[in-house]
Amino acid sequence: MFHEILAFIVNLLIVDPLQAEMDKRLAEARAPQAVIADVRACADAALPILTDRAVSEPGWVATTALDVWLGRTAPEDVLTTIAPRCNAPVRAAKGYLQGQST
Repeated sequence: MFHEILAFIVNLLIVDPLQAEMDKRLAEARAPQAVIADVRACADAALPILTDRAVSEPGWVATTALDVWLGRTAPEDVLTTIAPRCNAPVRAAKGYLQGQST
């Protein structure tokens, strides 16, 4: 039960804001739906990894959520740090965000 509650909190504080911000920025950059879907799928797949990290390091959740919320850390950086397999989708997304469609 604790794990499910923590997963909900991680999703609420980190994954949902990450997805919302990336979706908004990618839509504004007119990125293809496939790129948006790949980033979203990667964020969803990273939730268990983020939750496990939160269980082992509870302070990390608060610090990371605060850093993202204050803009000190980019949401995509949290994603690629915790789930390195998300590097390719995030790199493709950054190409559109920086005005360089890849």
